[in-house]
Amino acid sequence: MEGRYPNIFISARVAAAIGQKAKHIRYRGLNHRYYRDRIIELIRQHGPVPREEINRLLLDKLPEGLTSEQKAMMIHNLLSDLRIKGAIKNVGSRRFPKWKIN
Repeated sequence: MEGRYPNIFISARVAAAIGQKAKHIRYRGLNHRYYRDRIIELIRQHGPVPREEINRLLLDKLPEGLTSEQKAMMIHNLLSDLRIKGAIKNVGSRRFPKWKIN
């Protein structure tokens, strides 16, 4: 089993044995670098983008085991990480952010 209680799911080894490899990845999610790269690519190609665009890009790619609040917090954390590292900056307001490449 993987994850933290109460959100546990089958391990990679069990998923492979029972033919549920894709479902395992959907529940586990992808690594954070993948999500950060998608955000950077979106901003680079489409200029300053609002948070709603970033949400539309990522929400269906985030792990299925997360609630909508957890998904929103994960996107918030990804944006904060990119901002702290100096990759992106907010050129909008706090209430209506627009993210662009720094």
